[in-house]
Amino acid sequence: MGSKINLYIDRAAALHSAFPHRDVANSISMSTENFTNIATMSSPVSVSMARDMWSTLSSCEHPREVVGEQKACATSLESMHKFVASALGTSSIHAFSTSLDVPEEGIASPSDIYKVAAVRALTAHGATKEPSNTVTCHSLSFPFMLFYCHAVNLTRIYEVTLKKVKNGVVPAVKRRSPVVRALAVCHVNTSGFDPTLNYWVKLGLKPGQASVCHFLTRGDVLWTPTLVA
Repeated sequence: MGSKINLYIDRAAALHSAFPHRDVANSISMSTENFTNIATMSSPVSVSMARDMWSTLSSCEHPREVVGEQKACATSLESMHKFVASALGTSSIHAFSTSLDVPEEGIASPSDIYKVAAVRALTAHGATKEPSNTVTCHSLSFPFMLFYCHAVNLTRIYEVTLKKVKNGVVPAVKRRSPVVRALAVCHVNTSGFDPTLNYWVKLGLKPGQASVCHFLTRGDVLWTPTLVA
């Protein structure tokens, strides 16, 4: 703790939309081939929305980038629960989400320097340092609520408390800076990751040589098995 980082958390997507009725969701083919029909159903569609829709559909169709990754695009709560239960091998599951401290627009300015104030390992049954199986569901930009869910195991989950730094010093309590509590996911075994991904190039490392950690965006949901004491 005490480390300073240039915090980056991506902007949230589609926080104000809702899942369509399950029957409607099941009738929609989530593919780029069906783009015109989906766009017509969602009319009017702006150029930027159309671009986001195409990107989302492409993500749902994209070949697996990580060896052993399980993934699915969930267009209803039922389909999300079904995929998560299948990936984790149990219907007894627990959900975590990033705190409302994380703004919808994300945190991405080069001047956003934060000091790590506290780190707490999480599972559905309390703190642990052991890696576990998890599923992360990322909210994507679409006319209705849609999540890209994937399981890349094993992972460690942390709740990280960060305090914004001004001029290299954390402000006094009477001038308290924003405090952010965010969920971080660390992928323990990265040997199956794509070696051309940007972070490997920047770090000068190869898959399998280090764990990869990232913060979850507001609106993302992380699932774990519900452990029994």
